[in-house]
Amino acid sequence: MLLRLPTQVRKFLADAGYDGYRTRLLVIRKLKAIPLITLNPRNCKGNTHDEKMSRCKKLRYKWHLKNFLKRWWIDPDSEEFDKEFDARTFSEQGFSVGKGSLNLDSLKGKGKARATLHATLICTVMLGVAKTAVEMGRPDLVVRCVKCFQA
Repeated sequence: MLLRLPTQVRKFLADAGYDGYRTRLLVIRKLKAIPLITLNPRNCKGNTHDEKMSRCKKLRYKWHLKNFLKRWWIDPDSEEFDKEFDARTFSEQGFSVGKGSLNLDSLKGKGKARATLHATLICTVMLGVAKTAVEMGRPDLVVRCVKCFQA
């Protein structure tokens, strides 16, 4: 689907459920994007979770080297990786608030125009909530507590 959009993807963020060599290769070859995928040590040897994660990281890095894809590797323990995932976490919180807490998750119409309008309404309500929270002197409520503003 991303290939059909007139936009260039530079970094592809995904959780551990997408951690696999085929997915990484697809992201690199088709999207020409860096796969920022949380590691999943499901098939890695080790006695503890930390040992499995360490082994998983080494295996993923070696795979990138072996396939001449080193420039597409970003260490999952690096600041750059953390910074990208912090942005993802914040956006997911925003979508969750918009869809769940504000009861705007029922998209009834079909097509791009309706979906765009739906997303715009969610963002508009979220901005209204954020503005209210800041004006009340409670910026800590901006994304975390929409229930405070529901009637």
